[in-house]
Amino acid sequence: MTDSMNPFGVWPVMLTPFTETGALDRPGCEALVDWYLAGRVTGIFTVCLSSEMFDLTPAERLELAELTVRRVSGRVPVVACAGFGDTAEQRLRSIREMADTGVDAVVLPLSVLFPEETSGELVAETLLRLPKRLPGITLGLYECPVPYKRSISPELLGKLARDCGNRYRFLKDTCCDRVQLHARCAAVAGSGLAVYNANLTTLTDSLRNGCAGFSGIAANFFPDALAELGCAVTGDPGKADRMQIVFNTLERNVEHRYPRGAKVFLRQQGLPVTDFCRTPRPGFSAEEVEQSRDFGRFLELWKQSGYDFHPNKEL
Repeated sequence: MTDSMNPFGVWPVMLTPFTETGALDRPGCEALVDWYLAGRVTGIFTVCLSSEMFDLTPAERLELAELTVRRVSGRVPVVACAGFGDTAEQRLRSIREMADTGVDAVVLPLSVLFPEETSGELVAETLLRLPKRLPGITLGLYECPVPYKRSISPELLGKLARDCGNRYRFLKDTCCDRVQLHARCAAVAGSGLAVYNANLTTLTDSLRNGCAGFSGIAANFFPDALAELGCAVTGDPGKADRMQIVFNTLERNVEHRYPRGAKVFLRQQGLPVTDFCRTPRPGFSAEEVEQSRDFGRFLELWKQSGYDFHPNKEL
């Protein structure tokens, strides 16, 4: 894993473009990777919930990761989920196969790796010994909310950071809680394990309290604005606060019928992708299509303004 895991970064949770008939759209995937890179992202998290990973075949998960790694061509790190299977050996094989695609880290979705009835003690024991069973593989963690939500305590996170030889490097945090975010960042401070917040509303506060960056669905709409926030947090705190107000205002647009809404939006931005989702989502009405188009127009105007709406006025 490169050192670029550690500074502030925007890590979009990559969508999976499909053709109109539902097949993996390889040119669409390549175009999407190019769009992310143009938006100043510092990493890509593929084969995740936004990728509709539960609706991909095992072979498609590996192909999506390989395609992303190949298109990125070393410009930013790529991470991807694995650990699927009904038995421990199947899950280990899944992790090894994903590592072989060339990703910089294999991310472990906690709700996939551990059945819901698994005790916290067994989770801790397993995570602490996994690096020894997977030599040479850099690992990440993901509080995936499907099929259920399993959180990781600051205490366990700190122990993984301290005791596993820098093998855990990435956490996609989905707690959406400022206090928990502060505690988790404090637990891994000074280590190689970076916490990436998936929650837009708490983003600026979390960056000021140790989060390494953002890895959430909003990066499928305005990665460049999120990258600008990273600069403003330290360089222009007032601007960062004003940007956070806009992010909070836009959150409902981001969430609307996701991930289909994101695909509709990206198509309107000129990407050669369809809005097909294997994960069932309703289509858009003519009114919703118009609203999505104006959302894109607003983002372009905001970018042209330097992402500030009143730079000389304090809040």
